Amino acid sequence: MRLDELYKFCDGTLTSVRIVLHDIASSLRMDYLPKISWRKLDKRRSRIMIKVIDQQLFERRLMRNLEKFIGEREYEEDFTMLERTI
Repeated sequence: MRLDELYKFCDGTLTSVRIVLHDIASSLRMDYLPKISWRKLDKRRSRIMIKVIDQQLFERRLMRNLEKFIGEREYEEDFTMLERTI
């Protein structure tokens, strides 16, 4: 998986991938991981991927909350409410 392909995945898939990458970066021995010793480069790559996945999940959560916030209120002529939210 490449960094520029993360937008294709849903939140649940990204979360499960993040958990696996965290286990690799932490050198945890889990049943679902291959029984190999991970190189430093693999661990470094997994840390970078974790940061990017966290950023992607945060942006999605932020946009979802913003859409909910804006979608439920109509401002029309009430500019004081508009000024308060900005």
